Amino acid sequence: MAAAVPSEIRAARAFLRSKNINTKEIAPKKFANSAKELNRGFRELLKNIAQMRYGGQGQSAQRRSNIRRESEN
Repeated sequence: MAAAVPSEIRAARAFLRSKNINTKEIAPKKFANSAKELNRGFRELLKNIAQMRYGGQGQSAQRRSNIRRESEN
């Protein structure tokens, strides 16, 4: 596993801050290392993280139907 160099970590920190993401939530060093290991750009990696965390396409429609069912009971 290749470790990110300091300039890549600074770039990751700047990218996360530009997206208003708290660096306590996603550590810039881990984010930079992950991007380097997966050979992905920061934008693509963040998109993948969001899809895994929030469920991806159609997830909000499913959440609305679950809320409706819960309110009917």
